[in-house]
Amino acid sequence: MADSVDVAHRLLAPRIAYLIGTTDENGNANLIPVSNLTSVSTKPQQVALAVLKQWRTYENLLAADGFTVTVPTIEQLESVWKLGARYSKFPVVDPVEKLASCGLELDYDASSYGPIVPSGIGSLSCRVVARIDLNGDHGITVGEVEQVWFNAEYLTAEGKPKATTHPLMQQTGNLFTTSAEAMATVDYY
Repeated sequence: MADSVDVAHRLLAPRIAYLIGTTDENGNANLIPVSNLTSVSTKPQQVALAVLKQWRTYENLLAADGFTVTVPTIEQLESVWKLGARYSKFPVVDPVEKLASCGLELDYDASSYGPIVPSGIGSLSCRVVARIDLNGDHGITVGEVEQVWFNAEYLTAEGKPKATTHPLMQQTGNLFTTSAEAMATVDYY
């Protein structure tokens, strides 16, 4: 029996379910969970984000100057799932109403690029530096980090965990998990 290439991305799970904040051309905010995000440069700090082309966030990213990224905790699962209304079937389609009813405190003033969730593990504000279309069902946006906020409840000012953090991680569909307890490695030199 051959494995289906159509679900190959599931081998890359679990992945953190980041919250991506954007604004549209009229200044209306949107926030959705996306697990397709990774660091692509540390000097300068840059991240690449892949968003399904049929989503409002993709349309926002085509014209936006930037976007925000929040790392939610496993305790925020219910609210994050509501923000993923296309998959969760949360019965709100208007972004303003969706954000108001998701159950998370949102900060609309931390970045002009989109809202963040101050109770998350931390957040980024990223200026768009590239848009890439590889003719797939997702469009890729690369953002350069302009600001970072580390939540002092979870991280030091240098971004090091104070204790084990428990980011919300998506396995597949509506199956989520989080990290186990942290372990340090042994130095061999």
